[in-house]
Formats: sequence, C-alpha cells, structure tokens
Amino acid sequence: MKLELPLIFGEGMVLQRGKEIPIWGRGLKDDTIRVTLGTEEKEAVCGADGCFCVTFPPMEACARTSLSVCSEMNGERIELHDIAVGEVWLCGGQSNMEFLLKYDTEAEDYLKTDDDPDLRYFEYPHTNFRGVETLGNFAHQGVWWKWGKRPHREMFADIPYVMARILREKLGVPVGMIGCNWGGTPAAAWASMDEIRNTPEMAPILAWQEENLKKLDWRPYYEASERPEPPVSPEQQKMMDNFMKGIGLKEFMERMAANTAPPPMPVYSAYVPGPRACIRPAGLYDSMLIHIAPYAIRGAIWYQGEDDDFRGWQDFYKESMKAVIRSWRDLFGQDIPFYQVDLAPFMGRGATGAKKYPEMRQAQHDSSVEMPKAKDICIMDLGDDINIHFRDKQKAGVRLANLALRYDYGFDVKADSPELESADRDGDSIVLRFKYAENGLVYDTALPDAEGALLVYVDGTAVLPEILIKDDTLVLVSEAFIHAEKISVQYAWQNYCRSSLFDTSGLPVFPFTWEG
Repeated sequence: MKLELPLIFGEGMVLQRGKEIPIWGRGLKDDTIRVTLGTEEKEAVCGADGCFCVTFPPMEACARTSLSVCSEMNGERIELHDIAVGEVWLCGGQSNMEFLLKYDTEAEDYLKTDDDPDLRYFEYPHTNFRGVETLGNFAHQGVWWKWGKRPHREMFADIPYVMARILREKLGVPVGMIGCNWGGTPAAAWASMDEIRNTPEMAPILAWQEENLKKLDWRPYYEASERPEPPVSPEQQKMMDNFMKGIGLKEFMERMAANTAPPPMPVYSAYVPGPRACIRPAGLYDSMLIHIAPYAIRGAIWYQGEDDDFRGWQDFYKESMKAVIRSWRDLFGQDIPFYQVDLAPFMGRGATGAKKYPEMRQAQHDSSVEMPKAKDICIMDLGDDINIHFRDKQKAGVRLANLALRYDYGFDVKADSPELESADRDGDSIVLRFKYAENGLVYDTALPDAEGALLVYVDGTAVLPEILIKDDTLVLVSEAFIHAEKISVQYAWQNYCRSSLFDTSGLPVFPFTWEG
C-alpha cells in the first residue's frame, strides 16, 4: 500500500484558521509518518489498518504555506504547495446548492470580475459506492479551483461563490468552500445510520429501503453498476446547459405533465433504490461526507428539501433535518454552525411539481429554531414558477454570508428575516407583531405573484382587509372581523407565490399561518 492522503487534501487547498488542524491518511502498517505543515512537524505511527492522523495547533491566516508527508519505511513523500489558511465552509444539499455559477442570470458580470487566487472551491466527486470513482467522469471534481482563469471560474457553484466573495471582502483572509452535494437526494442520504435509527419519525424511510431491497434483482444490478460510465458528449452537455438555464423548460414540463406513464426504470442508476443508490438512507454520508471529516471547517450551509417533498416525506422532515445536523456535528467533532436555505417559491408541473412546500418550509424553519447554532434564510422573494433551479441566486448567497458575518464573525449586520411572534384580535382588527423587525416593516406587492401572498378568511370566506403597518406590527382591519367566529390568516403559505411583506432592509418575512 502506498502512502495516501484523502482527496480533500490537494494543491491549493484552504485550511481553517484558528482551529486545530487534523491531517490523516494511510500508509504501511507500523510505518512512521512525518508530517510537516509550514514550519511545524508532527509524527505518527500507522496502525494495523495502515491509518495515521496528526493534529497541528491552530494557525493564523496566511496566503501561502505547504504540506509534506513522508514515510520513514520506504521514503515515499507527498508534497502539496500553494496552501492557504483562512475560512472554510462546507456546502451540502442537492442541485440548488451545486448549481453552477455559470448558469446564474448575473453570470457574465461575475465571471468578468478580477482574479482572486485566495477565493477557492472544491467539489467532492459524486461517489455513491466504493470504486465508482474508476467508472465515471470526475475530471472537474476533487480539485481545489481558484478564482482565476475563466474555465476554472466555471467550476464554482453559485451560492457558495457569492457567500465566499462576501466573506473575502469583509474578512480579508483566504476563503475555501467545500461542495459536498448531489442533486435529487433526500436528507436521509446525508444522515448517519445511527441517527436515522435513533429517530423514530424516520422509520418510514428505513421501511421504504427494506421494501425496495426485497424487489431487487441483485446480480444484474451489481453487474450494471460496475460498467464504466460513458463520457458526456458535447450534445449532452449542451442539453444540460440549456436545461439549467431554463431554455425549453416550459415545453419540456408540459410534455411531462401530459405523459402520465412513468418512464421505464433501468436495471441500475444511482437513483434506482438499492445498496448503491445515492438516495439510500445514510448512503452519501457513508460514501462522500465521511471522507471529508474531520477536516477543520468553520461551519456548514445547506440547501435541500425538494426531494423529500417529491417523496412525500414532509411530515417528518423537521426530524430528518435535525438528524442531519446532529450527524454532521458528531462527524466533525464540534457544534459547527449550520445555516440552511428554505425552499424557494415553485410550482412545477405533473409528477415532479411541488406538493407541500409550505409544510416543508415550516419544517426547515422549525429545525433551525430547535437546534442550537442553527439558522435558516427565507427566499420567498426569489424562485420560479416552473424552474426548480431558479437562476437569480445572489440574494441567497448574500443572506447566508450575513448569517455567518453576524453570528460567527461578530459583524453588526442585519441577518434574520422577520417572523411572526404574536397575534391578537381587537374588534375590527387583527394585530400581528414580528420579531427581527426592529427597524420596521414594508408591505409591497411589486414582485410578480406577490398580491396573492396574504390571504385572510372570515368563517371560510375570503376578505380583503385594510393593511396598516406601524414599526414591527402589521394590522389588518375589516368590519367582517367584529362578529367572526373564526378568522384565518395565511401569509406565503403556498407552493408558489412571492413575498409582499419585508423589513426595511429588504429581508422577506417568513411564511406563517394564524387562526383566532
């Protein structure tokens, strides 16, 4: 066995400042491994399994250092250069987190900005089982890219880039973002099996997996899974680029909605339920995330949920997300900050359309409220009616950056969207008070589809109340309230609508419902 380091260690990597830095790998049994980081040197002896690990003390930020790992037994040496020390964030979830910057509506403006060699991005390869890395096309993954040449810039994911750029400007230190995500995967794929089994609400997922395994034709499944993946043709790449940009998407969705017959399932794909599926419980935790830990990081950002809605797992999504957060913190050995993006407005068409997005958003928010050092951002002012991969993602990146700036770096920035704190009936008025709205509220229906965001019902009949705002309070006034037996207020409680209620900094109010 030759001397090896995990894939996350590479030329141009960014190490986390101000925290202990673990360096680990594999060598020969009983071999002494000498590890040098900058001017500091550590030694470790490989165990019976060949594994070794050393831990360096916290370092200050710096733009250039190096790492050397040397085997005493056979003289093998690994040299890594151009290493920076700064801030490192882990970026998890599904396709809206891995959505490439080059597909953003503002892509050309971003791609023309000045070089910044200390803004870096690493995308962990989509590996759903051991050995798959020899079968697929991973040329652009598993590499630390710098914000330099345009082809390199096109490897950056959108939201991580926007967040990293802001942190670079505010902190003045190198910033590295680690993408560990996979489109079309459920939260359970990213939780540890121990957490899933210890979360009773997630039992339906284990039952789903068990039923699928009973149906599996094992030999053809394994044979098909080990066939090399053909390279992506230029035509296929162009189709993918157009799809991510929404070109022809409306016509495609209409065809999908008209075709009620499900497409035939292949014997194997990463999405066919089975022991090698990317959607299996704990599958990506075991085959991707675990190979990054215990790399030192500042925190994690997360954008996921569409897949759980598609699968009908809304009722226990809050507990699924809490299991994910606990899993990640246990794996990295610290209570890392965990900031998630609530689902954007989306309708879609047919079987792939949105089902219970309001419930999903509430579960996302509740999981963030109930877990320490967790927060979520509202993006009800973004989204797209038919494109689940909405293209104007800049505000999402800005809001995640502001959470980090406020809660991890001590900046006095507005980071929290307002949320309903209390509501009372008072004669012909409903008085709704909001926290995190200390500078006041604004009611604005200028966005498309924003006029239908606020819905008020009196004994089951829709009414249009007068809307008044005073500081952090929204007052709804109607004579119909005076003798009403039941009043229901819903705000942004739909799969697709746009925000009409903001704070004065432009942050949209979290969706809510109230009855009284």
